[in-house]
Amino acid sequence: MPIDEGASERARDRAIDRARQAALEQAIAGIEIEVDDAAVSEVLARAGAWTAGYRVLEVRQTEGELAVLLEVEVDLPRLRKRIAARPSGDRPRGFAWGGFAAEGCAPLAEADVLEPLRAYGIVADTGATQLAVELRCRDQGAVSHTHVRAAVVELRAEARGAVERTLELSSQGFAEGAAEATAIALDQVLAELADSLAVAARGDLELRVEQPWPAPRVGVLESVLREAVLGVDTVELAGVAADGSAVLRLRGALGVEQLGLALREQSFPGFRLLGFRVDSAHALRVRMQ
Repeated sequence: MPIDEGASERARDRAIDRARQAALEQAIAGIEIEVDDAAVSEVLARAGAWTAGYRVLEVRQTEGELAVLLEVEVDLPRLRKRIAARPSGDRPRGFAWGGFAAEGCAPLAEADVLEPLRAYGIVADTGATQLAVELRCRDQGAVSHTHVRAAVVELRAEARGAVERTLELSSQGFAEGAAEATAIALDQVLAELADSLAVAARGDLELRVEQPWPAPRVGVLESVLREAVLGVDTVELAGVAADGSAVLRLRGALGVEQLGLALREQSFPGFRLLGFRVDSAHALRVRMQ
């Protein structure tokens, strides 16, 4: 009887799918951490995506059974992170509002200061730290040889509680009218305050990378942090420090010491990380080599 080649191919494909599924299940079983059952189910439902890299080593048929031997590549660091159970506790999500005072800033309302800080994630309804803000606004008059006026807003912020910190910032604004110039300066100084306090207020971490070149290496580091390090939800390049270090801002549920341990366990193509040093409770410094 002639062999139905189409049916034979379909049987082979089904056997390969079953083998890939089994390989993924075996990989999950070998991960020795507490897992999220829902996440495991979601991964298994997309076994094809997790086992896209495979090679057929052998196909044999005995007693009506088709057996397939595969070599399957599974990204274990990414899989480990994907199925890990989330920690029950959350990191801080903002400071409690401690009020504000203003001098020379009329008609400034409390909401003009509070709502931008709330939108930036710096102020929350509750928190172990209170943030109080003092403002001083000054009209500097007309700018020579222009049609605009200048205004300066000086800000002093005090964080008291789980975080103890005092910041003094100032910003200039330019516009046709003094009120508009003051509003511009206020927006700028609040944005600067939010950037300065983001790490402590939201529980973010900073990874300060010395010798961050060639630049593509920083992108590789971002990808590894995002895909393979447990507790890291998002990563962004926040900027370059005065000493030339690249500053990566991480949001998630891990501390600076956990971050250091996790990075020591990772491997990076073409470079390594050295000189691990804790700069502060929210900042880790490393050197690329």
